Amino acid sequence: MKHHPDLFDAQTLHHDTRLLFKLKLLLGTVCAYGGEVPLSQTELAKRMGTSTYRIRILLHKLEHEGIIHYNDSGTLFFDRYVFVRDQAEFSQETLYAKNFAFFTCDEFLSEDRNVQRFVLHYVGKELVYIPGNFRWGYINDLYGAAGLLNIRTPKEAITILKKAAKYLKIKIHTENFQVLNVHQKWIDMGEVYSEGAELWVTKQLMKHRFCCDFLARKAVWQIAKVMEDYYAKFGYEYATEIFDNALFSIQKNRRRSQTFFNMIYREDSAYIVNEEKNELNEISAYFRSCMESAELNYAAQLSMELEHIEQKKHMAETNLYANNEISVINQKLIEAAHKQQMKVWDKLRLINKCWLNRFRQHPEWFVHHYYRIKTLPAPILEIKMEIEKYIRNQKNNPYQTSVI
Repeated sequence: MKHHPDLFDAQTLHHDTRLLFKLKLLLGTVCAYGGEVPLSQTELAKRMGTSTYRIRILLHKLEHEGIIHYNDSGTLFFDRYVFVRDQAEFSQETLYAKNFAFFTCDEFLSEDRNVQRFVLHYVGKELVYIPGNFRWGYINDLYGAAGLLNIRTPKEAITILKKAAKYLKIKIHTENFQVLNVHQKWIDMGEVYSEGAELWVTKQLMKHRFCCDFLARKAVWQIAKVMEDYYAKFGYEYATEIFDNALFSIQKNRRRSQTFFNMIYREDSAYIVNEEKNELNEISAYFRSCMESAELNYAAQLSMELEHIEQKKHMAETNLYANNEISVINQKLIEAAHKQQMKVWDKLRLINKCWLNRFRQHPEWFVHHYYRIKTLPAPILEIKMEIEKYIRNQKNNPYQTSVI
């Protein structure tokens, strides 16, 4: 995950204390899929070098400002992130701000607040640090009631520009200015890279009782690559459900878990990576197969859940008109069951959609598991038709090798 440019908007930084701004940067660095923050308040406080009480107060402020939110189970999510995969071209939707290390150094944090805001705004929100990028600005846009900074006169604006020139290469003219880049001294201090994916995967492994103290860090990255691919294609809810099911099935199956353990419990330097063999890619390939198997198990669980809901709904409908008192209770049961039914149907429809996308690339896997897929309920319909069509074509074409 990358920092969203809006995080550095000078308009939003006016009332931020040093600690609050550092917390925003930390949340942007550790958040993972869907913006989920895999650290507790105590862990955040430890990293910030402050008390849990102060972190709780700051998080409450960020929640009020709509920068974070909690889901129904109390999990913290940070909403100022951009999910970016490796790509050659930039798009407006995937522009992100680099988290330069100098943002939190003592020298920068001791500057005038408006100088800090100006630098952060132009480095994070305006430049977004695309190579060769630069920005023009008008001096009269910096001051006044509607100004970017809380200053009143052109003289104050010029003073801030001159102080900001310590960090940015700026050309100042009579009415406007040009920001070119960050001075090399500050770039050389480095960047703070996202660690959210690694933290998230480690947290999930610990939840399923994996011993993470002896886990190869490179193995965690390979597992995270699979999760990232699922998240990019199918979204947060589906990807996290399948990931959880995959880890559960690994721990449940002794043979499968032993194979997986042999892959991930090593020293980082022990992996063989050359032209003939790549043991790191074997980890991601194996875990991907576990995720695909978990999809079937997840779909089967939803099918059983749907059947149970439909039975409950049918019983309530049968007794709906027994008498007035029972009728009111059953009506509520029917309404609740209908909502649950729609929720499960939506999940099954999403599975159907995800499978259709993957079927076009790897139909053999679906043919191999068709005996299980065909038992799934109505929302899993189109994929069944595609598999059946593929099987018929295989049988009718004598020049193709059957995969059945």
